[in-house]
Amino acid sequence: MRPRAFARARARPREPGGFRANGAWAARERRVRGRKAAGHGAVWPKATHRRRGEGCAQNMVRAESNDLRACAWILDERDHAILLSLLEHKVLSTDQIKSLYFRSLRRTQHRLKELRDLGLIASFTPRRGFGEGRPPDCLFLTKAGLSACAEVKGVRASDLPWIPDEGYRGSQNLAHRLGVNAFLCALIEASRANEGHCLVTWRPEHWVRTKAAEVKPDGFGRYLHPGGACEFYLEYDRGTEAFGALSRKLEGYLRLAAGWTEEQDLSGFPNLLLIVPEGVREGEVGSALHHAIGRLHVRASLATSFPLYVASEDQLSELGVLGPVWRHLATDGDRLSLLDLPARPGELYRATRCLGRYFTDADGDRWRRISPVSSTPRFPALPPRHAP
Repeated sequence: MRPRAFARARARPREPGGFRANGAWAARERRVRGRKAAGHGAVWPKATHRRRGEGCAQNMVRAESNDLRACAWILDERDHAILLSLLEHKVLSTDQIKSLYFRSLRRTQHRLKELRDLGLIASFTPRRGFGEGRPPDCLFLTKAGLSACAEVKGVRASDLPWIPDEGYRGSQNLAHRLGVNAFLCALIEASRANEGHCLVTWRPEHWVRTKAAEVKPDGFGRYLHPGGACEFYLEYDRGTEAFGALSRKLEGYLRLAAGWTEEQDLSGFPNLLLIVPEGVREGEVGSALHHAIGRLHVRASLATSFPLYVASEDQLSELGVLGPVWRHLATDGDRLSLLDLPARPGELYRATRCLGRYFTDADGDRWRRISPVSSTPRFPALPPRHAP
């Protein structure tokens, strides 16, 4: 065969079976080739394959699940508790995580670095004025950490409340959130130093707000001590709220207290602890309380028994969270300690898992709580000397 004829024969299109096509088949194939190129909505070839990028997305999901399974063998019960705390409270500083789960700051920093290296948490340094020193790092949950929390809870990651991490660093609410956490972590440190004391409950705002959002405490706590169980709503005031807004906030608490019982008996009603930056603000809170009582026409018995206690940050720093710093605004009496505030019987609650002590107290199960799942059990090599 001549070279030109051989080239023309090779250029002819083939049929699906592999033979070269002539005539109508060749014309049809040329028409098809002239249509829209392959891709989204293409006519040729028929779009029977998966969409573009679908296989890549499935591979990424598969890789993330494999990474989570690998991390699960590294994490222990304390690590899972740290991740769940960050999910619950959004942002915690290094010192606050130390109060919750460690005794040594060095060990805290070391373990948090390991969790950062695994990609489960991230951190940033908040802004501070010139000459004030470097503040502790603030930790928050990453998307991988959220998936680990969902794995522990047995739910989907989309079912968990999570705020993207870009909003924390520049949030104007960061100082307020850290101030609330600092007070409750200080209670944890105080409970460690006193026998029979225990912070057994700490709930953030989204746990305790009312359905109509008339009452939105910054937190709720239950502190057990030998005298009983002190339950309290916490309001952390930085002095930025106007008088009208502060009065409306107290009106919401007064309505809640008025509907506590039909006889308006406030026994069992949680105390309202309000922290202000300085003593001058205490007078403004007292004026706002009297204004709210006048607007709602509250009975005198309810007004005098309403358990609103206020303390300034200066007094808390000087005397401690268990010191005589709380002033009852309704009666304007002597300042009281947290241990002297109205409390419920301590027998109603069991202090089986105190915050800040569960992972640090030297009991028999402590090492099991802070050992990775992959670690081998620790069995004695020899039987006890005096075994029967």
